[in-house]
Amino acid sequence: MARTKRIVDEEVKGEMESIAQTWRQFRIDNALTQTFLAEICGISRRTIQNIETGTIIPQEGTIQKYEALKKKYEMGKKRKQKPKDEEEEYSF
Repeated sequence: MARTKRIVDEEVKGEMESIAQTWRQFRIDNALTQTFLAEICGISRRTIQNIETGTIIPQEGTIQKYEALKKKYEMGKKRKQKPKDEEEEYSF
């Protein structure tokens, strides 16, 4: 039983580290502050710090808000990367 618990703990720890790295990298890549991300997600800056250090796993509602923000930023980047001739096609 102790061996099973250790394996599960290691899996959870790996997941927490992955989430931490993903959240932190997204925030840094998009020049967002922890305070801004916290406000968008409806949580405290301290909670963002805990997520980014792998201390806690975010709740489902927080993840949904984060994913929506991430999608918005990714869509914005794709628009900026369109070739010039494609942008002119749709301009008024």
